[in-house]
Amino acid sequence: MIRIIFAGLLAVSVLAGCTAASGPAHNAYTVDRINNIKTYRVECTGIFESTNTCQEVAQQICDKQPVRVVEAIDTLRTRDDSNRDPRALTFQCGEPPAKPALVAAPVPVAKAPVPVTVPMRMDLSGGANFRTNQATLTPQAQGRLDQFLEKARGTSFSEVAVSGYTDSTGSAARNLDLSQRRADAVAKYLRDGGLRAEHYRIRGFGSADPVASNSTAAGREQNRRVEVVLKAE
Repeated sequence: MIRIIFAGLLAVSVLAGCTAASGPAHNAYTVDRINNIKTYRVECTGIFESTNTCQEVAQQICDKQPVRVVEAIDTLRTRDDSNRDPRALTFQCGEPPAKPALVAAPVPVAKAPVPVTVPMRMDLSGGANFRTNQATLTPQAQGRLDQFLEKARGTSFSEVAVSGYTDSTGSAARNLDLSQRRADAVAKYLRDGGLRAEHYRIRGFGSADPVASNSTAAGREQNRRVEVVLKAE
């Protein structure tokens, strides 16, 4: 028995510098790393050996560090399976590695909704918004008004001022009547489209207050316009 223990200790000292060692009572060797930690295996092959033999050899290999069993294989057992006797141990030395601390996922911060800037003024100018000498809105004018309504949707105003203007062509009476009818048409479209206000102020000014010269075609086109001004509550 003294020779067996001496052989076991000799094998442990050899294992420190090599990948395998053996003795009359056991074989001990290193195996592939598990979780990147050096791992050993000891097999107790003696007829009279027991679990304690493998444990003792493992403890000698680990020196003062605790033995951490990775796998124990039973090679001897009773018929009724009541007494298992591991004769092969796969183990590592030292305390189990600390589990990484769970880091709580950052809570997404809800972004504040970007406020929609409501345009407080719109100029419907140019020759494509109404047919000549008529107050019927063209599809192009309706499209521009739809965009205006979408941006102002959900907002209430104290007043919507709609002002109609013409160029200087024709009589003052005709221009005054045409500018009023065009202002009425725009106001009705806005009101029907859901633009909410306590009060609509609608007025035609004829050829008054030109924004460009009436001596050129381009200037006259700019002067034919309907202005919409919103006043917040």
